[in-house]
Formats: sequence, C-alpha cells, structure tokens
Amino acid sequence: MTQETGRRRLAAAGLALVVTLAGTGCVASRQQPGQATAAVADALAEAGSAGETARIAVGLLDEGRVTGPVADTVLLDQLRVLDDAESALTTLVPPDAATAARRTTGLDAVGDVSDAVVAARSWVAARSGGDLAGADGVPPSSDDLLVELATALDATDAALAEAGGP
Repeated sequence: MTQETGRRRLAAAGLALVVTLAGTGCVASRQQPGQATAAVADALAEAGSAGETARIAVGLLDEGRVTGPVADTVLLDQLRVLDDAESALTTLVPPDAATAARRTTGLDAVGDVSDAVVAARSWVAARSGGDLAGADGVPPSSDDLLVELATALDATDAALAEAGGP
C-alpha cells in the first residue's frame, strides 16, 4: 500500500465517522407550538418556585429562624434550579415567532430571579459576618432584597401567564 492510498483510506474513514455522527444525535429539537409553550411554562414555573423559596429563606434568616449557612445552602440550591430553567429555555428550539417571543421573555424573567437570588446570597454573606457589608450589589436590608425578589417574581408570573401556565 502506498502512502497516498493510506491517506485516502484514512480520509474516507474520517468522512464515514463524520457522516455517522451527523446522522445520530445531531438533529435539531423540533417541537409543536403547544409543546414548546409548555416547555417555556415549565421552566418559568421552576424559576418562580426557586424565587419563592429564596424569599422564604431570606425571611427566615431575617427573623432569626435559620442560620446564615442554612440560608446560603437553600439559596445555592435555588441557583441550581434557576440554572436548569435557563438551560431548558436556552436549548429550546421554538417552532414559531410567538414561542420565540415567549422564550425570550422567559429568559429575561429567569435572569431577573437569578440576579435577585445572587443578591440574596451576598446579603446573607454580609449579614453572617462576611466583609461584603456596604459593597456594591449587596442590598442594605432584607426589605430591599424582598422588594427585588418580589419584582422578579412578578415578571416571572407575568411571563408564565403569557405562556399559558397556572
């Protein structure tokens, strides 16, 4: 076998591998409009639940009913839920313009809740004796933080209603 023949065989094997990979598992997700809208609603419901849980954790810490590490753990868990919700929306391939608009609104709402939960973690750290007190982005009080969470949750509820959720 010549060197040229070997290169051709290697190139053919590589091409066969690319064709095989392209034919298995590299297909774009296609959904009917109702399925895509339900996926948006599910992600928004998860985000709303995460935001509510964060609100409860902040309130309990403010009342002295949980410790800072417990509240921080709860908030970290909610960030994971929000990450999953954002991933679900980001990877959704909308079948029409209306679903695309709902997905965009949903991504904005999930981002707002995520920002509020991140602020809540900073507030918890500052309240628990960390050196974040007075730092940029740290709400000065639980009242300010709860307003930020409520605003984000209102946007999530509006986006959920638009997507036909409960």
